[in-house]
Amino acid sequence: MQSRIPLARRNLLADPRRLIAGAAAVGLAIMLIMLLDGLRNGINRSVTAYEDNVGADLYLAQPGTQNFFGAVSQIPRSSVDLVRAEPDVDWASPVRTFLAIISLHDRKVPTSIIGWVPGQQGGPWRIYDGRAPQTDNEVAVGRVMANRHKLRIGDSLEIMGRNFRIVGTSTDTFMLSFIFMTHASTDLLLNSPDTTSFVLIGTDRPSDVKAELANTGLAVKSRDEFASKDLVVMTRAYAVPIDMMRVVAFAIGILVIALSIYTAIMDRRREYGIVKAMGAKRNDLITLALRQSLILATLGLVVGSLFFIASRAIITTLRPQFAVELSPAGVARAIIATVFMAILASILPALRLAQLEPAIAYRGG
Repeated sequence: MQSRIPLARRNLLADPRRLIAGAAAVGLAIMLIMLLDGLRNGINRSVTAYEDNVGADLYLAQPGTQNFFGAVSQIPRSSVDLVRAEPDVDWASPVRTFLAIISLHDRKVPTSIIGWVPGQQGGPWRIYDGRAPQTDNEVAVGRVMANRHKLRIGDSLEIMGRNFRIVGTSTDTFMLSFIFMTHASTDLLLNSPDTTSFVLIGTDRPSDVKAELANTGLAVKSRDEFASKDLVVMTRAYAVPIDMMRVVAFAIGILVIALSIYTAIMDRRREYGIVKAMGAKRNDLITLALRQSLILATLGLVVGSLFFIASRAIITTLRPQFAVELSPAGVARAIIATVFMAILASILPALRLAQLEPAIAYRGG
């Protein structure tokens, strides 16, 4: 019977305003799920941007160092020559990194200082405007920070009591902006000559090199080890709230679908009573409720995708430091969440239909 008469679709279309309102509400919930998923992906990629792009396979650091950003690591500069002496090492470069707070327009701005040797690995991998620093009084700043604080190439920037000239704009990371300068500049800022924070190592045989450097007394970490620890350190403050908001959005979607379908069923219960009186079985009515839920959830997914595209454009325009990157896995999670919304939301309407008495078809009102 149901294969010949599209009862689920007809009942939903019987009240177009309710259908549009329900699809919009479900779409908002799905949009929020996709937006939070994309925001988390964008932040995670931003946090590990240095490890992802600098090209190092291994990092030599002070013993006990577990991550790259915010880590207090100081090792002898001579460690670079020690690493380069290993036969399986393709290249090695010293890099100093530390966090610094600079004042811009009476505001305190957290930054991540990266000092590297020009001509070697470890510096900015992308320059949007200008060029990379070459001398000890030059810096390249994050593009987002430059735009937010109206910094231009040629402007002076005070860092820890010393003035530097901005010669380029580079990339940013979540909550922090990169400031690239020469390694010699960081030596002067920290008054720490003959030291560095890390030695970046390029090699085709990371396992062998790691074993060879094990007797140096220094920590040897892989790119993945540092990246995973950076994610833990930098994202612990927002991971739980984002997960909670996703759960709330999922629950809202379920409630909206359930309420819409339940209301539609109650408004047309006499028609359902006729269907049951004509021989529809319990499973037929349960399937009917599930079909209506799936139709409404699918419409919500389409609407939510459009809402997501619009909201992502607005966010990245107004707050470019928040990258929203929805991966194929994120799209799959949104589709799976939509299906589960529909299934869970259909339980209450299905039970109501299953309990419906055929005699209601002959009652007034």
